Amino acid sequence: MASLVPSPAYVPVTQWQKYVLDEATHPDCLDDLRDRLILANAVLIKPGIDMRRLKRAVQKLRSRHDTLRLRFGKVKDTWQATFDRIDTNVLREIDLGDLKDESFHTQIKAIAHAPMQLIDQPLAEICVIRCGTRGDVLITRVHHAVTDGYGMIILTEELMKLMIGLPVTGTPLSHTTYLAQHENLPPAKSRAADAFWRNLHRDFPKAPMVGRKAKGRAPLLHSLGKYDPKQQVFSASPASIQQLQHRAQTVNCSPTSLLFTGFLQGLCDCYNLEKMVFLTSIGRSGPALSNYAGNHTFDTVLPYVTHPSHSVLQGAKSLNDTLIRAMDHLPADATRNHNTYRQNLINNGGYPDQFYAHQPRPLGRQDRSIFGAILNGTPGQEHRLGPFTLTALDLPKVFRSTSDLVFGVATTRTHTGFTLDYDGISYTDAEIQTLGHSICGLLELDHPTLSAA
Repeated sequence: MASLVPSPAYVPVTQWQKYVLDEATHPDCLDDLRDRLILANAVLIKPGIDMRRLKRAVQKLRSRHDTLRLRFGKVKDTWQATFDRIDTNVLREIDLGDLKDESFHTQIKAIAHAPMQLIDQPLAEICVIRCGTRGDVLITRVHHAVTDGYGMIILTEELMKLMIGLPVTGTPLSHTTYLAQHENLPPAKSRAADAFWRNLHRDFPKAPMVGRKAKGRAPLLHSLGKYDPKQQVFSASPASIQQLQHRAQTVNCSPTSLLFTGFLQGLCDCYNLEKMVFLTSIGRSGPALSNYAGNHTFDTVLPYVTHPSHSVLQGAKSLNDTLIRAMDHLPADATRNHNTYRQNLINNGGYPDQFYAHQPRPLGRQDRSIFGAILNGTPGQEHRLGPFTLTALDLPKVFRSTSDLVFGVATTRTHTGFTLDYDGISYTDAEIQTLGHSICGLLELDHPTLSAA
């Protein structure tokens, strides 16, 4: 007898999703890699959460953003996706009762960062944690395969609106429309983009004897293999950060480009390099993506040529111009992981993932939001929203890098300076401290303080 259950309607996955799926199912993939791909937010809410209202809000959110309903699987050895029903239950309710502060924060972090299955399972869930007289904690957990940092801002903002009955405006971009409009360029533009990247990567330098390579270890490709995550935080005075921003304006470049230049020039100075390449992720590249809750990032490999220390502003201007030109030539195979183009660079002695400069989380949408004070607030700070008191909770990210060394811009409302995340197998703590102080000197960041995470 034929089955009465209808066959699922399969849709293609994005290039990023294919990369994540291939990587996560690789036999050498470690559990810590799977853990790092969970994006989570946590908010303490008083007097409490009405589950019926939350359920309606979640269903409306899932109706607006079909990326939240994606479910992955293989069909004839090809990754495909289906859409779950809007009313599929993705709510969990956990009663922890009254806990002491230390135990409370430990358990919230454990729930938020718990692994999430990638194959044939929902990729977004909402957890309501009942915490007695403390209130209720709302945790949103979404797999990085279906959203990014900007997407999490969209989802958090809209869920808050739906919970309190405010209208949500704008037409979101669907998964299939994203594939059609933003995954591939028309043939003529694609040829121009390919030519741009081939020219940019001409004379691609071999990986320098730095970090993992200098210690006789094979490159840490595709985030596979043993990795010892460490971090050092370099904080500078607010006055010197303001001065850095002013210096960037004088050459018409972004403060981020100037900070990146300090990192790259610091590497060149510390390790006697004349030319190097680094990886950075370029995200939203057009207004049509302003309501897209999915993942839209391209991993761009860019060159850097050393500049004299007194010309760091010149280097920042050059780098800023390169970043703008790169954005004008997206998407392209050169900006995607785990393909023939990237493998050819590796086969010729390159290590595209050796150094990574991380763009800061996009704050523009948060600033414009009516919930900006909450989204931008310091963890632990209370905010009133109608009858509710909301407190954002601190959820330190579970870091497992795709690179040996990551420079992170930390000029937010609660941090000033930068972070260096590194593989403890590749670098010693002393090497990172030396690099960090070199960056501070180049960028004229005064009174830097160092802390290890």
